[in-house]
Amino acid sequence: MSVPGDGDADRPMCAIHAALVADGVIAPLPMEDAQTRLWMDCELASLVENRFFARVDPAARGAELRSVWEPRATRDGAQLGTPHAGARYVVPYWLTQGGSRVGTVALSTGARGERLMEVSSLYVLPAHRGRGVAGVALRRADAVARAHGVPGLRVQTCWAWQPAVRFYLGLRMWVAGWADALVFTWRRGLPAYDVEIGEREATFGVVVDGRREHLIRASAEGDRLGWVESPRMEAYRGEPSDVACLGPGTFAVALATRGFPLVRSEGRWRARHSASHLGEPEGLAHKIELFEAVDRSFGFDVRTPRIPGLLYRAYEDID
Repeated sequence: MSVPGDGDADRPMCAIHAALVADGVIAPLPMEDAQTRLWMDCELASLVENRFFARVDPAARGAELRSVWEPRATRDGAQLGTPHAGARYVVPYWLTQGGSRVGTVALSTGARGERLMEVSSLYVLPAHRGRGVAGVALRRADAVARAHGVPGLRVQTCWAWQPAVRFYLGLRMWVAGWADALVFTWRRGLPAYDVEIGEREATFGVVVDGRREHLIRASAEGDRLGWVESPRMEAYRGEPSDVACLGPGTFAVALATRGFPLVRSEGRWRARHSASHLGEPEGLAHKIELFEAVDRSFGFDVRTPRIPGLLYRAYEDID
């Protein structure tokens, strides 16, 4: 199979695509109009489901999706473009299981910044849900990527798309940023992590050699977040590991999905902009307020946990 690329740097990515096709995990999307239209209807159905909580089967109700939902579900009201348009950088595929098309996915052909496989447009048709299709595909893509010398993968999703956020957290993917959206990743060198969240107390740790290392303890204290890091967490800050960099943000996102406060003190809140791309819980709190304000301004139905202490201001009022 030939995949568009950009020279030697893209060859490992193209080999990953070919291996996943050979494994039956994905199948190329032909240029044929009917298949391309169905793939685009799946993309639109994903937007409708995540922005309006209405599940519309694209295989059965594509015309309704395009006529009723497309003007509302896209941010600018414009029609979605063909998935083949950017194939030099991102290639669309069918997600397959047992030789049948069960959803959609798109894979990068090159790397931006980190040499990670980027996954997008991940969608499973309603009739095929509950079978672990997406999780199996992601794990296989990660394993194949590493076998070809690419250290892992990354996928973006919106904070307001709570089922997706919880899905990636359930797979124990780490949070690698939140500049424009939440970025989840698996990458070489990061251990499995473990989160336990109760009604008012929560802990975060990693599993190394079958042993859990406790790193952070959090508590919900009204509008404030209690946060105590262990000596082992401090030790990670001096090691060549991404645990100390990604651990607090990953834990913060998990806490946010359970409605925990994210602001530890007034002083830390004032410094929130320094963590607006990754890191501290206050940076995440700031971005959540921004993300939700933007979605509301477009008329999307935002159904997210309420974070104690956030004002949930309109976009133009957020500093």
